[in-house]
Amino acid sequence: MRKIYITAVKCCLFMAALLILILFPACITEAEATDVIEDMTITVDVNEDASLNMTYHIDWKVLDDSIGKLEWIDLGVPNSYHDQITPLSDTIDHINDQGSKLAIYLDRAYGEGETVGIDFSMTQDHMYQIDKWTEGETVYTFTPAWFDGMEVRQLTIRWNGEKAGAWQPDCLQEDGYLTFRSSLPPGQKYTMSVVYPNDAFTFAVERQAGSGSETDSQGDGNFGFFDMIMVLLVLAILVGMIAIPIYLVYRFFQWIIEGSGFGSRQETKKKITRTKIEYYETCPGCGAAREEGKDSCPYCGRSMIKSKEVVEENQIDHPEKYSKKGTYRYGDSDNTYIRVNVVNVPVITSRSNSRSSRSGGSSRHSSCASSCASSCACASSCACACACASSGRAGCSVKDFFKESIHRGRILVESKRHD
Repeated sequence: MRKIYITAVKCCLFMAALLILILFPACITEAEATDVIEDMTITVDVNEDASLNMTYHIDWKVLDDSIGKLEWIDLGVPNSYHDQITPLSDTIDHINDQGSKLAIYLDRAYGEGETVGIDFSMTQDHMYQIDKWTEGETVYTFTPAWFDGMEVRQLTIRWNGEKAGAWQPDCLQEDGYLTFRSSLPPGQKYTMSVVYPNDAFTFAVERQAGSGSETDSQGDGNFGFFDMIMVLLVLAILVGMIAIPIYLVYRFFQWIIEGSGFGSRQETKKKITRTKIEYYETCPGCGAAREEGKDSCPYCGRSMIKSKEVVEENQIDHPEKYSKKGTYRYGDSDNTYIRVNVVNVPVITSRSNSRSSRSGGSSRHSSCASSCASSCACASSCACACACASSGRAGCSVKDFFKESIHRGRILVESKRHD
């Protein structure tokens, strides 16, 4: 039954993979990066009410526009508790707030070899945890957006260090800011933490990370990347619900046919070969002492075996001691050993013969009878302090999944551009 279950699971996984290849070819054909982020700098200042003023600067370079020019990006943000989203560069036409991510529409389409600088600011809340590690201390944990299909060559987080008691990992202190720097290969993320005394700012239990309702973090109901993942999971479950019963029915009828005496089956029988070996105490060639575990002299290369013969169970004492593969000392002599070799030999057994032997009262059981008897998907310790990212240039989120009709109706935030 275990083998049937394992085979059924493999069958379901194969069918799910096949569906993915058929329905979502964009995921495969666009595996290579079409863009790179040259620099992403995030400057953070803590307000008196413990919310964060966050300013983003991103230099986004287009490497390949064969799938279309860059016109917009989706950028993950820590959680849905943010406001005052303000474009700061003329390269931004407008920003749509989707809760846990921002859809940033550019002023024009950018082609291969072009780099667009993107600047905006916002106020972010629900980013800290009171008494997280040590009583009396509050911890901010922040994981900036990362990209599964593209590299971030330079990531810089500048966190205002005023009143900070500790932080991790190690960083530089520049102009009053704790400066964390890293680079991110595709799919990799970076997390930093800053610790404050509980009385440093107005920390409130109800505004901790993970508190409150996150229903608005799902956006405005548009179909996105994570919605697609959920669809794939549902498809995999449905395929499993169909494939497993079909496979089990097939195996049942196969068992009925085989159990009625049609055909034959292959079993294996363990074959044990025992070889009794007697060694010379010293080399007959050079006189060197025999080295344990060696069949030849390590000095002159001459064989150290004095005699060698295959023996049966009834020719040796306590044969049960010599039933596993290996070499064992035999008797009281330091130079006599039993070498055991074990192999499984296939045996073709007729079903009808197998049944007749059992009906005749034989105590032997077939191998069959004996065998029958015998986990944005973004998470961290601070669930509301991380966010992944995507764009029209990264992974499955390109083209068909982000048509104009999908973006229509998003919340329009103040535009820096004036027509």
